Amino acid sequence: MKYRQVKRPRPNMQTAHNFFKEGGFLIDPVAHYTSREEREAEIEAIAEDLEQLTKKFPRTQNIEYALLKAHLIIEHVLLQYIRAYATTHVAVKDVKAGFAQKLEIAYLLGFGVNDPHMLPTVEGLNKLRNQIAHTFELDRARLDEILRINSEDYENFSVSTDRQRVTRLRQICNYFCGRVAGQMIGEFAAVQYYKEQK
Repeated sequence: MKYRQVKRPRPNMQTAHNFFKEGGFLIDPVAHYTSREEREAEIEAIAEDLEQLTKKFPRTQNIEYALLKAHLIIEHVLLQYIRAYATTHVAVKDVKAGFAQKLEIAYLLGFGVNDPHMLPTVEGLNKLRNQIAHTFELDRARLDEILRINSEDYENFSVSTDRQRVTRLRQICNYFCGRVAGQMIGEFAAVQYYKEQK
């Protein structure tokens, strides 16, 4: 995790012309980088956002609707992960990428690298979401496989109703939000501790 992020405006064509006109492209550590306090506040704000996100899972028994909502929640988790681990400081509205691109960027930044079921879960939920969106059908066996790899009792896993599936989807969303928030806070604290020990 980056201790500080670059917060200067994104370079554009005018920036390139100004470089040649002015003869330089200065970097001001105060103006162009977040301070430790700003970075800490941003990490805390992202963690709070993810905590609030867990409350947005719908109270429904409709498995298709729950799956679509879970997909949106997971996409937001990926977005916040990217924002936390990126070199540049970027607002939510400024990340221009689809779900697959967000997942790939998050993975390149470390998302799911040391967790055996995070990536297969996200990829599986995305396939199911696309299946629902394009065919109006839901492969419950594939969904159950995703739920099983996220179950505390893999060997004795069993679901028989959509209500149980919705409950387990909610648990997965809660896990992803809590896992990512905890990882960000922990890694930032570790980086901060390391910097202070130097």
